[in-house]
Amino acid sequence: MRSFRTLAVVTAAVGALALAAPAATATPAPAAPAVDAQQSAGPEKATPSKPVLASYRGKQIDLSKGWGGARVCTEVTGGAVYCHDSVAEADRALATVDPALAARAAEAPPAAASRAVPAPAGTADCGSGYACLWEHTNFSGALLRWSQPGTKYLSDWSFRDQASSACVFRSGGDLTVYDDRTLQPDPSVYLWNGNCYDFTGLSYPYGGNWNDKADYVVL
Repeated sequence: MRSFRTLAVVTAAVGALALAAPAATATPAPAAPAVDAQQSAGPEKATPSKPVLASYRGKQIDLSKGWGGARVCTEVTGGAVYCHDSVAEADRALATVDPALAARAAEAPPAAASRAVPAPAGTADCGSGYACLWEHTNFSGALLRWSQPGTKYLSDWSFRDQASSACVFRSGGDLTVYDDRTLQPDPSVYLWNGNCYDFTGLSYPYGGNWNDKADYVVL
């Protein structure tokens, strides 16, 4: 009888903890499916990250040490990275460096035709085929555009704790954003393909929002 009562108490306690676990949903800009926010172990962190080398103004720069004045950095097919002073300059260069990606980026992003509310102007800089992060909440400032799947450690891109908005227009899937926590599970937020997000509108499991909290992403 005592064993049965002990089991009942433990079961009730586990149920209470499950109900207390932090979770959040948010609506992206413009309106889209709810965002899943959770705590996760994330990818294997024992895998060392590597410096991201990019071409900028005819030189190679290590993005982990800064962008050297560049405002947009684009990852092309195969993983090479090119940085430029403006999106217009980056798109012109892309037509030569990766014509296939340039053609895809010029297409209408997924789900754009079904939006009830026009997307903010800055989101047009994230073409079809990209997952993008911006420095500021209004889809402005420094811009990262990725085309290749994988785990991107933002410290390698000088973008850790700096992302404030995002768009996901990938043909290959969605984007998961993680905050690297010490001695705690890593909170994550799942961003659906075909939508744009203001991170101040995404609830953070430990309180507040996701603005300036992204440490690495998986796409």
